[in-house]
Amino acid sequence: MVKARGHSTEPVSEAARARSRKQQEDLARVRAERNDLRSQAQLLARIVQVLEIEYHRFKETNAALEEQLAARTGVLDLAGRRRRCP
Repeated sequence: MVKARGHSTEPVSEAARARSRKQQEDLARVRAERNDLRSQAQLLARIVQVLEIEYHRFKETNAALEEQLAARTGVLDLAGRRRRCP
C-alpha cells in the first residue's frame, strides 16, 4: 500500500517547528523587501520618464530661442547644422 501524503504519523520536533517558523518569517521579510524594491524601481522609472520629457522640452525651447536670437541679429544659425554620423 501507498502512504497517504500530507499527514505524518510521526510527531514534528520542536527544532523542525522553529525552523519552519523561521523560514516563514524569512519568506515574509523577503517578500516585503521585494515589494519595496519593486515600488522603488517603478518610482525611479517614472522619474526618468519625467526627466526625459523635460529634457526634450528644454531642447525644443532652446532651439526656438536660438532661432529667435539668430533672426534678431541676422546671423546664420550654424548650430542647427550638425553633422550626422552614419
